[in-house]
Parts: sequence; structure tokens; C-alpha cells
Amino acid sequence: MPPSILKPEPSEVKISRGAKVLLRVLIFLGLAFAVLLGVRVANFFLWARCFQLRAFRIPSNSMCPGICENERVIVGMDAFSARAPQRGDVIMFEREDNRAKFLKRVVAVAGDQVAPGPDGIVLVNGKPVPQPTVCGQPNVKKAVDAPAGDFTPLTVPQDSLFVIGDNVNNSYDSRHFGPVNLNQVRGKALLIYFSPEQSRIGCRVL
Repeated sequence: MPPSILKPEPSEVKISRGAKVLLRVLIFLGLAFAVLLGVRVANFFLWARCFQLRAFRIPSNSMCPGICENERVIVGMDAFSARAPQRGDVIMFEREDNRAKFLKRVVAVAGDQVAPGPDGIVLVNGKPVPQPTVCGQPNVKKAVDAPAGDFTPLTVPQDSLFVIGDNVNNSYDSRHFGPVNLNQVRGKALLIYFSPEQSRIGCRVL
């Protein structure tokens, strides 16, 4: 039997030990990454309080800079199982006429007074709608969906929401089709998980 099998050369021993050390390091790093990922996922679920999640691609800039064209978002389908949508929430809902899904921001709830203001702004109870929180560097482009135009002042009916797009002057929303009924709401936008702009990946939808 060759002596190399009975008694490996010192160089071979060093390689073997080095491989073991490298393997242990890789296992440790893998476990550390798994723990870190688990903590992040757990924190996300605790923050979102949602467990039924779906992914959607945004086809237009009507919600930009909050959510822009070609970004992908996670929507919590059970976000409103314990509470009703509130002002500021970005909701996903279906139109009753064609079942098309939309993402828009809630700016008024039942009983609120909504009216057009100067320069295309929307007034809720006499005050301008606050600007959305912007995360990262959104790729803001002018959309060509539908000019906002004027709309008739109204009081939001019971069990209804008034929604608009963050791109106020280029959004097809409640100013055109009226308030959204609560039974049309399907979920809440939570997180941008992909974006052409790298700084936007991982941004919470606020």
C-alpha cells in the first residue's frame, strides 16, 4: 500500500485542516445569516401584522413618488381583518364594474368633507392633503393616465373611503369614479421589494 495513504504528507494535513476550518466558518456564517434573516422576517410580520401576502407589479406612475412605475410591492391581504383603513393607508381595491385592481391612498373616511382646492390640490375638511413620505430616490416621471380636473365637493358616505394617487395631477381615482366602498378593499400595500432604483428596494409604503 502506498505510504502516502498510511501517512499523509504534512502539506496534505494542512489542506485538510484548512478545509475543516473553512467549512466551520461557512456553517457559522450560514447560521448567522439564517438567524438575521429570521429576525428581519419576524420584525416585518410584527410590523405589518399580516400573514397573507401577495406580490404585484405597478403598471403606471399614478402613485409616484410613493410607489412608481415598474416597482413591485408586497400587499397584505389580511391587513384590514382587525381594523378599517385609515387616512394615509395605501389600499388595494377592486372596481365594482370590471374587477380591475387599483392601489391608491386613503385621504378621507366616512363623514369627511372633500373638495377641490387651488392648483389641483385636494382639501379634506378644509385642509390640503399631506404630501406622502418619500423613501429613496423615486424615478419620478409624468404619467399620462388621466388629468385630475375638477370634481364636485362631497361628504364621504358611511362605509366608504375617498382615495387619490400620490401623483395628484395624473391619477384616475375617487375624483373620477367616486368613493370606494369598504367591501371593495382587498388589502394594504406594505413594502417595495423590487425597484429599478436600488435605493427604493426594501422601502416601506408609508
